[in-house]
Amino acid sequence: MTIIDKYDNIISMKNRQHINELAYFTIISGITFFIWLQQLDFLGMTLFVLASFFVLIFVKNTIHVVPFIFNMLFMISQTEWSLETIPVYLYLLPIILTVGFIIHYIRFRDKRITKGILVKPLLLMFLAIVLSIFNTEIFDLNYVFYLGIGAFYLLIYLFFVQTIKGETLDYLIKLFIVLGILISTQVLYYYISTGDVTDALRNNRVDLGWGISNFIATYLIMFITATIYYIKTKKYRVITVFIVAYEILMLIFTLSRGGVLSFIAIIPLLLYYLYHGQKNKKVMTLYLLLLLVLLVTVFVVRTDYLIPLFERFKELDLYDGSGRVELWRQAIEKFKEYPLFGAGLFARVEGDYFGFYHNTILHTLASLGIIGLVSLLWQAFVVIKVIFNKINLEKGILLIALIGANIHGMVDNVYFMPQFMIIFFVIVAAIEIYNDNQIMKPRIWRPENVKK
Repeated sequence: MTIIDKYDNIISMKNRQHINELAYFTIISGITFFIWLQQLDFLGMTLFVLASFFVLIFVKNTIHVVPFIFNMLFMISQTEWSLETIPVYLYLLPIILTVGFIIHYIRFRDKRITKGILVKPLLLMFLAIVLSIFNTEIFDLNYVFYLGIGAFYLLIYLFFVQTIKGETLDYLIKLFIVLGILISTQVLYYYISTGDVTDALRNNRVDLGWGISNFIATYLIMFITATIYYIKTKKYRVITVFIVAYEILMLIFTLSRGGVLSFIAIIPLLLYYLYHGQKNKKVMTLYLLLLLVLLVTVFVVRTDYLIPLFERFKELDLYDGSGRVELWRQAIEKFKEYPLFGAGLFARVEGDYFGFYHNTILHTLASLGIIGLVSLLWQAFVVIKVIFNKINLEKGILLIALIGANIHGMVDNVYFMPQFMIIFFVIVAAIEIYNDNQIMKPRIWRPENVKK
């Protein structure tokens, strides 16, 4: 067998693996959609946590538990709970996962230790949360509960940065593509179930249970961006264009003005990404024109959808409409009152309501003070540094996805939200492991280095 034949066999094996992984992710997300649709939250969460537990104790590479954990983030169909009425199983499930983490670490402990670029800034963030207790007006079991959540986030990062094996960025991107289709289909079903799509588009928000309009938009921004990676690099690009068009349409239908504007803000980055290094730019342009035609066609055929959307988006008002500016002023005043440690996790409390200031930086300043902000900026610096270390197409598209989410975080709640924090930590851990593997690779001639 010649070197060329061996190379062709490697490519064929990779294509089969690619198809098998997409099918696997689709089955898991299909089950997630069914559980969400039938409101079988307790059964579904229990099933997926048990599946995660067994993967953890029997499989060495923990990247294979990520599809179950990520799907659980978008499974809960209703969240009309206060902290006093949260179902007991939601407290138990993280405990079961933690036990699985411990068993896995003991059983498969690796001598190779990954530094963990976020460890120090996250420890500083946790310290800021603890120190904010000095200024908080409310310190009760709920505060302790949120301290526990902060510690669990740190545990998740520490665990995955030590236990993910190999180059898994392509694996994550494929998972994001399927999750984007899952969330888009949830949004579509929400409108179909209303009976009158046009009337539903006049409402203020979409509610999927696990998240409302603004939250949904954040993850669609990230997953649409990941899908665009396939327009640049993979076969079946026409199918991918249809998927992206579908997801962008559902992003618009979330009614999240901040989400749509944030996606518009990263379009120049996406265009640069698509055209940079592209040999046949005319073909890429045709794909983008097809994408535009698909979106325009929907609104030409269904003008009744366009009118209520246009009316909503033209009424963008940060002062009276959304009240964002007033919230930001309140955050600044709270920071001035408690500049060093902040006013605590419950900095914004109105009666029984605990809320955010709809801006990552200002919320951090108000609740955790200067120490919290230093941690936030430190995290951003080290993440950008590790992504630009031998940046490639996979890391580039993940960077744009994180940029899009954090732009949205300037007008809505993104950082500190459970789904984003977990996804963010897994992305960073996977990139760190990828970089370590690149350093460890011997510099010898390989078939993929052959110029064609």
